[in-house]
Amino acid sequence: MARIEERRNKNGEVTSYRFRVSQGYNSDGKQNVIVKTWKPPKGLTKAQLKKEVQKQAALFESECDLGLTVDSSITFRQLYEMWLREYAEVSLKKTTLASYNAMLKNVLKSIGHISLNKIQPHHLSDFYASLLGRAVKTNEAVTPAIDFKKYILVYDGKKYKHERMTQSELSRKAEVSLTTIKVLLKGKAISVKCAKKISDALGLEYKKVFNDVKRDNVSVATVKRYHAIISGIFKHAVTQNIIPVNPCTRVRLPKAPKPEAVFLDESEALRLLDELEDAPEPFRTATMLCLFTGMRRGELCALNWKNIDEDALLVCVRKNLTYTKEFGLVEGTPKTKSSIRDIKISDNVIEMLHEYKKWQDEYKYNLGNKWIETGKVFTNDFGGWLRPDTFSSWFRKFCKEHHFDKVHVHTLRHTAATIMIMNDIPLKVVSQRLGHNSTTVTNDIYTHVIQRADEMAAKAMDLSLFSKKKKDKSA
Repeated sequence: MARIEERRNKNGEVTSYRFRVSQGYNSDGKQNVIVKTWKPPKGLTKAQLKKEVQKQAALFESECDLGLTVDSSITFRQLYEMWLREYAEVSLKKTTLASYNAMLKNVLKSIGHISLNKIQPHHLSDFYASLLGRAVKTNEAVTPAIDFKKYILVYDGKKYKHERMTQSELSRKAEVSLTTIKVLLKGKAISVKCAKKISDALGLEYKKVFNDVKRDNVSVATVKRYHAIISGIFKHAVTQNIIPVNPCTRVRLPKAPKPEAVFLDESEALRLLDELEDAPEPFRTATMLCLFTGMRRGELCALNWKNIDEDALLVCVRKNLTYTKEFGLVEGTPKTKSSIRDIKISDNVIEMLHEYKKWQDEYKYNLGNKWIETGKVFTNDFGGWLRPDTFSSWFRKFCKEHHFDKVHVHTLRHTAATIMIMNDIPLKVVSQRLGHNSTTVTNDIYTHVIQRADEMAAKAMDLSLFSKKKKDKSA
């Protein structure tokens, strides 16, 4: 039976009642108690009030037993911790969880303190509105404001009056990786945490030698991603009978224009292949395979030699490689179930891979015992896993040198899809080769390309039928 407590004002008058229902004990041995405060309507007699209090207490207890109540003591932050423990850490990929947690820092600052039974759609709408048009920090980073070669030893032919620290010494003293130091020396962004350690190790004032990275304003697409994450957390609360309704279902999101996929036309793709002739391995072959298959960069970097079936002419996509600062390189399953697929390739692609394998075997032989055997098709300089962002950085620099504007690794995937669509390959086949969940996804991404193909089809029909009919009439 629900426990009933009277709540009185300063004058000793009963103003409301508190109902407390025990729901057993948790794993720590603490009692789970759900509480509800009920304020009686005015005009009830003493007998009516007594009867109504008992009725409301019994109703509340029944709702508790059926799991239809909200524990008003649970805040969104507590729900997030529950979701993290019961679902996210068990079901999500490490890299996905890392990106979610980075974004959720902003969410918790805004609505983390609000009780679940008080969160309304307008709270979420206000949060989304506050995101639009301003920069939001997820991973804090800085860029060097000075030339650190003055303090870190590099063989640049310059002489300095003061002694410079070697990269290895700085790595040990600051407790940062050699890769971070090399990135710093190139003038690129590093994390705030590493920047402060390096400043301390070199005896420099952090704020004078580093600049904050200027961040882009939050887009509508990013707001929608925030919404999807928050909705997933509330959905967990609904399935656990903590709340009856997901408030995200009643939020009207801002509309965003659909960006058109950037791709190379056939002449640009052919020029790219020509320019790649003198490109270094493994990037040359990696770029060409990415263009021929439409694979994602993470799928390409995770590809093993055993995943290539020469007899069946197949590239079998089974893994995906991702990198985060929190977990480093992580090999897992591809993006979706449909991303696990077999892509048909030609004899020419097999021949290209044969030539590349000869190069890799010779390189491996020359490197001797320094080579790390991972079985990967594309590796770093010592046979280890090739970071997807390393491939992207090389390709971005390559495109800049050869005057390919606004082109990145994912452009190769869009180009593969576009060439297939423009050559009348059925949309279902295109979708399967790309690893999309459905043709709807493919259609949404490549709408403008499909429209162009449709226009070309109309012109072809016009040329084929009406032109012949006109000729017959004139004859």
